[in-house]
Amino acid sequence: MGKVVQRRNTFLQGLSKSLIGICGIVALLSAFLCALCPFIDPSIFVWTAFFGLGFWIIFFANILILIVLIFLKSRRTLLIPIIALIFSIPGYIKSYSFGKSNDVDAQIKVMTYNVSVFRNYKDKSSTVSEVKNSLVNFIKEHNPDVICLQESGKWPKNTAQSFSKTIGYKYYSYNTKNGNSYFSKYKIENVNIFKDENISKFADIKKININNNESFYLVNCHFNSFGISKEEIEYINDIENIVKESETHGKSVIHKLKSGFERRTQSTDLLLENLPDDTLPLIICGDFNDTPLSYTYSQMSKAGMKDAFITASRGIGKTYCGPLPLLRIDYFWYNDYIEVVDYKRIKQTTSDHYPLIMTFNIKEKVEEEQ
Repeated sequence: MGKVVQRRNTFLQGLSKSLIGICGIVALLSAFLCALCPFIDPSIFVWTAFFGLGFWIIFFANILILIVLIFLKSRRTLLIPIIALIFSIPGYIKSYSFGKSNDVDAQIKVMTYNVSVFRNYKDKSSTVSEVKNSLVNFIKEHNPDVICLQESGKWPKNTAQSFSKTIGYKYYSYNTKNGNSYFSKYKIENVNIFKDENISKFADIKKININNNESFYLVNCHFNSFGISKEEIEYINDIENIVKESETHGKSVIHKLKSGFERRTQSTDLLLENLPDDTLPLIICGDFNDTPLSYTYSQMSKAGMKDAFITASRGIGKTYCGPLPLLRIDYFWYNDYIEVVDYKRIKQTTSDHYPLIMTFNIKEKVEEEQ
């Protein structure tokens, strides 16, 4: 009787090792495709870009597979998740921050926030006025010097002016084409830096004049989203749909994801081609709708821009609080003339994005050049 049990255990153990090994191979291939994402232009070949969205799921799946294989004492297949985790190292470095705040006084505080047209993501019964009042209280609590809003709506001039007075900011600017808004305690100067008018569909650039001797460029961006509906997100999150064929949501989601990657690649190229020269400090902030494993992120880094989250924060730092997990898609980018002091993600959940606040100083070498 003992021998039968032993054989059964051996068979089940062998079957378990085989199944986990197959899962490990799938996870290994996924990790490899994740590693390729930053190097492949989605406008040329889009399909690798999909894996960047699931980096953390793939990463944790490989860790789980490694633990299970260690438990099953499967030495032959143990190398599979180890190789997968090695492939994941570059993505991990971009997606998880070990940075920390500087122990110096900060001169300027800037906030970026996608306000989702002042809709309450969790409480659909909330009115626009209630959401705006919540934002007013939030702004007064954190007191940023400059505010960049995305999806603030195509409000008329008197509405923007009224909101600016309510929060106590002297200067404001808004773009009716893309819904981007600026509110500032410092003078906002319009600058004709962008040579291509198509940029106005997703980005604005202003010069923020702190005083007669100090100023910086501030770009407010909102790149194209995937445009996926709540019903389609629910479809993605339902595991039964993985094995269920769909002629509606499935094809629609794939098409929207593909289109979103391609349009953001075009927007990134257009933005980087039209940036001002490097004689002044530059900050680019907003909702990029792309993860650190994206081609967009890679191109921004190659252009010499630095990610403030990696510099001065810790953890995964997700900025999207909707149903898709662990997505960091909102950013503060900065050039060499900026010294980041602190970066904070505030868990304000009125919108489906979290507001970000960066405090910084302008480096002395810029002041000397001016």
